[in-house]
Amino acid sequence: MKGRLLSLIPVLLIFLWTAVLCCSVTAGETAQAKIAVINMQKVVRKSVSGQKAMEKLNKKFEGLQKKLKAKQDELTAFKDDFEKKGPLMNEDAKAEKEREYKKALRDFKDQSDDAQFEMRQAESKSMEPVLKELEKVVTRIGEEGGYTLILEKNMPGIYFNASNVDITDEVINTYDNEVKSKSKKDNK
Repeated sequence: MKGRLLSLIPVLLIFLWTAVLCCSVTAGETAQAKIAVINMQKVVRKSVSGQKAMEKLNKKFEGLQKKLKAKQDELTAFKDDFEKKGPLMNEDAKAEKEREYKKALRDFKDQSDDAQFEMRQAESKSMEPVLKELEKVVTRIGEEGGYTLILEKNMPGIYFNASNVDITDEVINTYDNEVKSKSKKDNK
């Protein structure tokens, strides 16, 4: 239920903005709304800072994946050994090996869940500064460009947009230039 409500928020925001835009025009005046869209996923993938953050995440992911793969290989070897030797074991030994396998399987599942949680946390921590900076860049582009509204292109409720309202590449270029100039200032 909570997930459904959260997925409706972007749609409600679109309707709210549309209502605000419509209501802000009085009977005697006509306002020209200037709307743009941005593909934030593309900005993160293509921008220099986004690529660096993704590289860090990929390295961390590969390390966690190696650990899980090793544990999974151990489980597979244990199971194969049990299947080979199981018919030769007495009932007590067989029951004990089954309990060991089930415990190892639960431990593996817990480690896998922990790794997924750790990755989500790392992604959030890694992307937060990038997204905060991008928000500032998008706001500045919106103000300087006279935009009334800038929407996320992949947001629910947006089914079509003309290519001339997509400012994704402009945001990538502006953000990369800002990061470069900031790093030059830091190096001085």
